[in-house]
Amino acid sequence: MNKKQELNMFIKECITDALIKQMKIKPFHEITITELVKVAGVSRVSFYRNFKSKQDILERHLIVLIQEWGKDFEEHGKMEYFSESLLNHYYKYKDFYLLLHNQGLSNLIYDNLRCACKIDESSNNVERYSKSLVAGSIYGWVDEWLRQGMKETPQEIIKLTAPPQ
Repeated sequence: MNKKQELNMFIKECITDALIKQMKIKPFHEITITELVKVAGVSRVSFYRNFKSKQDILERHLIVLIQEWGKDFEEHGKMEYFSESLLNHYYKYKDFYLLLHNQGLSNLIYDNLRCACKIDESSNNVERYSKSLVAGSIYGWVDEWLRQGMKETPQEIIKLTAPPQ
């Protein structure tokens, strides 16, 4: 990676961090781009060079996070690790996901799961509906956990939702 790419990545991180920081103290819809770039220490030009909107920042951050989970899951290579690894991912970033939920932005989590399941890349309706079922089920599971304040650990959630033996 060259210096320009490193600088651009740093600017994106500054803007993302600034938005998350501001979301902890005020509603998302009240945060302005002006205050965001001030907190981030970057120019408006830098903001618009990298993002279309505040929501775009969160969507891109969610993509980075789900890609991180994907790499972790692939390293283990076992389908039976799927649920545990996904729950561990959400738990690792618990504060961020709870922040989205508390700000009324849980729909971004659902959209991110749909993207991760590659629903739009499906070649036929059977595949689309199957992937939609998976994304919706995962979202329902995670959304309820968020609604409950994510008090349980991933291992406790797995035990709670395991079929009776």
